[in-house]
Amino acid sequence: MGTRKQGQDIDERMQMVLRGIVDSYIENSEPVGSRTLSKQLEVQFSPATIRNIMSDLSEMGYLMQPHTSGGRIPTDKAYRLYVDSLVVANQLPNSIQSHIAELSKLGTTAPVEVLLQNTTRILAGLTKFVCLVTAPKTEVSLLQRIEFIKVSARKVLVILVTKSGVVRNKIIDTPEDFPQDFFNTISAFLNDQFQNRSLQQIREEILRSMVEDKERYDQLLAQAVRLGKKAFELDEREEMYMEGQFNLLKNERFQSTEVVQHLMDAFEHKSMIMDVLDHTVRAEGVQLYIGVENESENLRDCTLVAANYRNENNVLGTIGVIGPTSMNYQHIIPVVDYTAKILSQAISEQAYD
Repeated sequence: MGTRKQGQDIDERMQMVLRGIVDSYIENSEPVGSRTLSKQLEVQFSPATIRNIMSDLSEMGYLMQPHTSGGRIPTDKAYRLYVDSLVVANQLPNSIQSHIAELSKLGTTAPVEVLLQNTTRILAGLTKFVCLVTAPKTEVSLLQRIEFIKVSARKVLVILVTKSGVVRNKIIDTPEDFPQDFFNTISAFLNDQFQNRSLQQIREEILRSMVEDKERYDQLLAQAVRLGKKAFELDEREEMYMEGQFNLLKNERFQSTEVVQHLMDAFEHKSMIMDVLDHTVRAEGVQLYIGVENESENLRDCTLVAANYRNENNVLGTIGVIGPTSMNYQHIIPVVDYTAKILSQAISEQAYD
């Protein structure tokens, strides 16, 4: 595209025709012909005029013709223009807003896992697509408590609980065969020093302590620092909640066996989708990855609509909806946007006040 903004190369009549084709294809999943479109457009164009415009749009990469004598269907480039400049997101009906707002009622009572599971359930029900939510990022989570439980002579189980209710477990090695009473003392010391601090802040402070003069620490503090360093280096891979995979497999727009296999591979290897979601962490508002814009080849026949949820200071995680490129963007975009805002409110009230 160079420095030109996509869509600057089409005039108002082309935009009207293109939007009519996209709207029709989203609704019916059928190639759109000139005669059908001439009856649907608010401004009357003759079928001959529409055919000429459709031909121009095809040459410019916005439309393609599956069959020589058939109508046109939108390309990924057309959907991108549609959501960027042609589509205006609908205001969500009150009934849908109320349904999503159920999350805020759970925010002060339910564990974070239940809150996120309900988010995917609600989104899957509202969109009929695949919905996913990543758990709050560990590095910005606040420590509620940490426990060390001896499991063998030189191995200890670390149980780390954040204020959002997320639990992380890890087995670490110890330099000596310490008794359980020693680990109880270490746990009490770390909880007293670091409770209600973010795990990122704790790691930074422990690393600073390790480079200072070791002689001014007694054995307890020295071991607490060493074990704390290992404990707070927990696996940073985020957990992801997903629901609605079979919604896509049953979707009439995914009839190709090859496309279905690609989707199954993507759902089985969640890391592929996690990599895509990582791009939204630094973005504001709703982000869309349409067709070929998805880095994962397994999602090239889909659109991912994603948005962050956050507290006052940090992005905590991401919610997303995966559906066909011909999804109803005017419905899906505001649903994802509103859900992200309600989830931000609910999880912030529960875990980060």
